[in-house]
Amino acid sequence: MSKRLDLDTVCPNNHNLTVAFSREEFEDALKSDTLVFHCNTCDTNWPPTKEEISKFRAGFGEKQG
Repeated sequence: MSKRLDLDTVCPNNHNLTVAFSREEFEDALKSDTLVFHCNTCDTNWPPTKEEISKFRAGFGEKQG
């Protein structure tokens, strides 16, 4: 079973939430340009920031470049 990594973030409408991905899910979504976060509170979708992407990669142990 793949390790899942949790990341705390805030939606554009200031709702706190946690998103979780396995390394494979994260990289597949990133490569296919379909990586978006979703807030169930306000039904908003938005792309992750470069900082959030870096946090995920760091959590998976990837080198930053």
